[in-house]
Amino acid sequence: MMPVCLITGSAGKLGSALCRALTPTHQIAAVYRKKLPGFPSQLRGVIDLDGPREARKAANVPFCVQGDLTRPEDVRRIVEVVLARFGQIDVIIASAADTRYHGKLLELSFDSAKVEAQLITNCVAPLQLASAVFQKSWKDQRAANREFNRCVVNVSSISGLHVFPGNGQAFYSASKAALNFLTRHLASELTSYCVRANSVCPSRFPDSVSTEKVVTRILDVIASRVTGQVLEVTRDSEQASI
Repeated sequence: MMPVCLITGSAGKLGSALCRALTPTHQIAAVYRKKLPGFPSQLRGVIDLDGPREARKAANVPFCVQGDLTRPEDVRRIVEVVLARFGQIDVIIASAADTRYHGKLLELSFDSAKVEAQLITNCVAPLQLASAVFQKSWKDQRAANREFNRCVVNVSSISGLHVFPGNGQAFYSASKAALNFLTRHLASELTSYCVRANSVCPSRFPDSVSTEKVVTRILDVIASRVTGQVLEVTRDSEQASI
């Protein structure tokens, strides 16, 4: 049985690349909010009407699920739908993100609603998703968790590790820094259940670091046994297997 990978932000640049890279080795549950991902799925694809029916049925394409990760009821529904479709979830890659810069801290008194929404999207929603999967599946499956090397990979940012003055990205940076620490706490809580959690922090891609390098790093993390790590991915960072 192929392991099942749930990927959020699947319509984005990184999410789409992850879906394509993992399809040969995993069954993919591709979560999107509004824009339907462009890769072939059960909702979009080229059908060869002249080909054998069994070959069409056997094709491994991502299974797309629509939902708003800032809504707890959507998070629970997404997990229920994916478990009903595949019977298990082995990897969570949280790549959905609000990447907007909201300006200076000194201007926060004018409007904080967008900042609060960004915090929910970038650091609360990924943890709610992991919690939902844990409660519905991983909680009572220690042996399977170990066998399938189950894990959570939260896609953070180099902005959660360093201060870049003058860009107005303080709120975005704070959300990613929070995600990094929450991932470490999550790893601590999941250890006794034989599930791993790590955070990957790439530079801005594809201009500062290639999307392919970020994907490769995430694949390394999935295949590894590391947990509780916050891993920086830059142009000069090592890309060797963990």
